[in-house]
Amino acid sequence: MVLMDRKQFLWGGATAAYQCEGAWNEDGKGLGEWDVFSHESPLNINGATGDVSCDFYHRYQEDLDLAAEGGHNTFRFSISWSRILPSGTGEINQGGVDFYNRVIDYCLSKGLEPNVTLFHYDLPDVLARKGGFANREVIDAFVEYAEVCFRAFGDRVKLWVTINEPRYYAYCSNMVGNYPPNHELDFDRYFKVVYNEAVASSRAVALYRSLGLDGKIGIVIDNCNVEIAPGTKDPQGIRLKAELFYDRLMLDTQLRGELPGALIPFLRENGIDDSFVLFEDALSFEQGTSDFLGLNCYNRMYLTDYSEGPTEVFHNNKGAGSKKKEGIRIKDWFETTDDPTTKRNLWGREIYPRCMYNALMGIKERYGDIPVYITENGHGCYEQADESGYVEDDDRIEMMQGYIDNMFEAMKDGCNVRGYYAWSSMDLYSWVNGYEKRYGLVRVDFAEGADLKRIPKKSYYWFKSLIRDYLAGSEHPGHNY
Repeated sequence: MVLMDRKQFLWGGATAAYQCEGAWNEDGKGLGEWDVFSHESPLNINGATGDVSCDFYHRYQEDLDLAAEGGHNTFRFSISWSRILPSGTGEINQGGVDFYNRVIDYCLSKGLEPNVTLFHYDLPDVLARKGGFANREVIDAFVEYAEVCFRAFGDRVKLWVTINEPRYYAYCSNMVGNYPPNHELDFDRYFKVVYNEAVASSRAVALYRSLGLDGKIGIVIDNCNVEIAPGTKDPQGIRLKAELFYDRLMLDTQLRGELPGALIPFLRENGIDDSFVLFEDALSFEQGTSDFLGLNCYNRMYLTDYSEGPTEVFHNNKGAGSKKKEGIRIKDWFETTDDPTTKRNLWGREIYPRCMYNALMGIKERYGDIPVYITENGHGCYEQADESGYVEDDDRIEMMQGYIDNMFEAMKDGCNVRGYYAWSSMDLYSWVNGYEKRYGLVRVDFAEGADLKRIPKKSYYWFKSLIRDYLAGSEHPGHNY
């Protein structure tokens, strides 16, 4: 395969602040929306919190040592907004700044390029109570927060992400209703939140450039590539509606610097409030296009014609305790359908490695030679360790190898892919799924008295071998493990 300089390709693992740090109330940190939700909401169906999680806050050196020993040359993590600005705006918490300085400096000492996300689902509670990203005031607050981070860490951090999965955050918060503030099927709020996140991202990108910093900045989306099932009666109409619902608002504003032309007519035709779209934002989009795109790649949107029944979201946070298959039915628009040839995980989500190739080729065809990082890819499992704590996670290896093979094929066909991050570096809190759903390359023993012991899994050693094969010039990295 003809690829970029292999030594420049980034291989790493990914985490997020609330999911791994713990230390939820230490060193001046303010409350985040997930602190409040996990402690107080009856909708926290598994009863787990991120209060301690895997305690990355106190054990980051151990985790970064394992990453470096595993052959990684980068580490992706997010900053907790409420750890930096406990009230969302205003006074800076030096304890939070000091913590991230320690993490960044230790990354660099271990040869790990820091890839830093500003916002990964965890608003300060003060701002969440004001409506979160449904309130335009939060755009200004985000830009203020971004500037604090750029000035504190921008001398050493050269890869920045503004927002992780803005569409999926809005979807879970306003359509599924499983993430705070737990709105269900609220189309008006869903589109408003996605739009305001887009404005906030673009303004943060423009600010970053105005500060004269020499890194790169972009946004991370969840893979929403639309595939239309055979036999669909209106494939073109469904594709347009689905892409406007899933990803065009974010991709067109962040990569082209403009709203998709069909968006406003689409919203008005379907009775969705479009008053959140302001003329003044056009300049923000134009001036704030991303340097790169991060793609969190797990699945596709496999769609067909709407059949019958009310609008309904199908989502499974109970794992094997539920038979739900992940999907949606939107009245008079479209609905997801089942491909009997494709396996699903225990949470009802498709395992479809070809979506990696299709998503990357779709981005290239629509947006040109934009650099892309696969910022998340992985496999959630129930796992059983042996008496020593070791996990033989062959299903994870098989799944990730298939996605990586498709990534390499897309690169061979001209996609400008610059890196790959496994989700996740170690086992961590999986939002409302709690701790039974595990993604890590490294096992964390959450049992009482186990002291959160870290034990690399079989996938950790496979991934290390894959990276070594790649650097050695192998045409099929990982297959010889």
